[in-house]
Amino acid sequence: MNLNTDMKLAVLERTFSPSLAAPMTFDRWMQVNHRLDGCLEARQVHWLYSLVSVNGDRSICLFNVPYTETVREACRETRMPFQRAWQAELWVPETPQRFPQGTGLIVAEVNYDPPITKTVYEATKRQFKSCLDELNIQSVFSIIAMDGTHSVCLFSASSAEQVRSLYRKVRIPFECIWKATLIQPVIESVIESVGSLHTGA
Repeated sequence: MNLNTDMKLAVLERTFSPSLAAPMTFDRWMQVNHRLDGCLEARQVHWLYSLVSVNGDRSICLFNVPYTETVREACRETRMPFQRAWQAELWVPETPQRFPQGTGLIVAEVNYDPPITKTVYEATKRQFKSCLDELNIQSVFSIIAMDGTHSVCLFSASSAEQVRSLYRKVRIPFECIWKATLIQPVIESVIESVGSLHTGA
């Protein structure tokens, strides 16, 4: 799967009550979302990957879209509840990592007031660097809202608590931090693909 650089990126956040069965697998996730498939395809929306909470109560999905409203339209048409959908951009390392299906990653959700800028983000990365090494955490990439008001940052770490310790150490408030299972289209590594779209961040 190749990302279409003429299209935009959209994030879809959902919560589940009751929680989805764990552990989450590709086949189970396809069953959860089968109602959406046709509606997304009709709107030229391409699924890139999903991060599903190991507790089964939350998910974050990234799509290639013509415009963000297409994701909302598809959810409404299929009567699939969602928390919010927002336009995003990816800020990734020069050499993105590859992760196999079902990899456990840590998700950190952060709100910003005032909105974050690329300059502030780069300064924060430098602030994080020594702490990442000290805590044996790897930064994977960040999904930033186009208006700079919130972000979803991915880490490879042994636990969510380890990443919480990171944010407390650098004194950056966070909304929530949780462990997720990576679900992506079969065969190709999406995380490698996103790096081909946005590099040098």
